[in-house]
Amino acid sequence: MKNKSLSYFINLDKFPIDKPKSSRYQYIIKEAQEALDFDGCYVLPSIVNKEAINDMRQEAEKIESLAHYTSNKVNVYFSKDDPTYPKDHPRRFFMDRSNGFVSGDKFPEHSIIRELYYSEELKNFIADCLGVKMYHYADPLASLTMNVNKPGDRFSWHYDTNEFTVTMLVQDCDEGGVFQYVPNIRNKEDECYDEVLKLLKGDMSRVKEIKLNEGDLQLFKGRYALHRATRAEGNKTRNLVVYTYTEKENVIGSSYRSEELYGKTLDVHKEKRVRSDSLTD
Repeated sequence: MKNKSLSYFINLDKFPIDKPKSSRYQYIIKEAQEALDFDGCYVLPSIVNKEAINDMRQEAEKIESLAHYTSNKVNVYFSKDDPTYPKDHPRRFFMDRSNGFVSGDKFPEHSIIRELYYSEELKNFIADCLGVKMYHYADPLASLTMNVNKPGDRFSWHYDTNEFTVTMLVQDCDEGGVFQYVPNIRNKEDECYDEVLKLLKGDMSRVKEIKLNEGDLQLFKGRYALHRATRAEGNKTRNLVVYTYTEKENVIGSSYRSEELYGKTLDVHKEKRVRSDSLTD
């Protein structure tokens, strides 16, 4: 199957990601960097063309049944309970989570969702927005995924294992599904457990909200910001595609997290992992 053109995927008139020297490109980069530096989040509204989104929605509907679905209790680190910590500690604070994930190995060979992820133009554009050299996530299960939220599902507060995540909403639910996040609640040197515990006990004073629309692309620094999506309501499933990138090469997620989210691990998850920091997953 012949690859799609970049103009099929991207509204190049509004977002000329193929023209990095253009004034419009440079304006977007400046705006993105300012937003990401301020609170770790930037949304490119309707960057994906309607035809592409419609085709992606159909592809998503065909593979959503392949999702590994779980309904359980997790902490924000996706780690096991650790009784060496006090009971009133974020690592021992467990919340209800129910959703499914289609892992990267489940996308079809000629997937257009996969094709856009491996677009060098898109990767380079996102790298410019973030102001870093960037690599595709080396984890074969977690590099490209789809978060499946059926009506009644919710994804609780959590961190990402990687520095940067790009999400694309291909099908929205009727109600709910609002993205909530707390920017920079921790950093590379400090878990900031006191601030995390405040949030988990109901202090929403630092929480920001975004309602994504189909065709939007969201750039997000999920390694340092706690985030979640509110409960999906109505009759439609919310399908959110997740593109993952890292600053270092060969970064792999934990075997525990892989088993939890995708229902399996691979040999690469059992080898010595390359991590970008020493934070808890």
